[in-house]
Amino acid sequence: MNSVFVDINYNLDTKSVLVISSDIEFIDSLKSYSYEKCNISFFSENKFYLLNSVIGSFDIIIFDNSEKNLEKFVEVFKLTQSYDLNIPMIIIEDETPNDLSLYKYSNTYTILSKPLNEKNLFSTVELCANFLFTNKKIQFENGFYFDITRELLFQNKKIIKLTKTERKLIKLLVENINQLVTYEEISEIVWYGKNFSIYSLRNVIKHIREKTDESFIKNSSNRGYIINSL
Repeated sequence: MNSVFVDINYNLDTKSVLVISSDIEFIDSLKSYSYEKCNISFFSENKFYLLNSVIGSFDIIIFDNSEKNLEKFVEVFKLTQSYDLNIPMIIIEDETPNDLSLYKYSNTYTILSKPLNEKNLFSTVELCANFLFTNKKIQFENGFYFDITRELLFQNKKIIKLTKTERKLIKLLVENINQLVTYEEISEIVWYGKNFSIYSLRNVIKHIREKTDESFIKNSSNRGYIINSL
């Protein structure tokens, strides 16, 4: 993890939550609360561009807007085009805002007011995570998206017909969105004990690209493949 973070919990089987806050008392209260259902990382600076390379790895963002930095956060990622990732945000305010127009740009799941009860906050995180699990759709260029719950690939509203192997491969890549998945991982998870070869993998990739487009799945340094969200 980038050195700008303080990691509290880390478990590959749980949701990854990024807390953005400069309120030390608030951060300390979250650090002292025992919650094992998510990986929690903290970012206490307002130099949001430092998040560029890692923000896509988080499932949920808790953003403390006490110092009214949400607008700056949104502007940074609109400029860099790296926050088109549909990451739900739980926004924390000192008081209930009158103008909600900013929140539509930040994919706001809900808005909470301080002072916060840590148990209630993490109950909200859990509800958000459950919502993600049952409703998550990953968007790609040219109108393509993958419905994780139903394991279906669409272009606009049209279902793209996939073989079982093609579907398993896309699901694996989507579960590791914006990250390299190596040949070894693909062999172990998609082929799962069956005869695997680079040739057979490339053949599957070729057929997927024929059904989508050439840039849908990208090869990375001949080590594996990567699929990028919008």
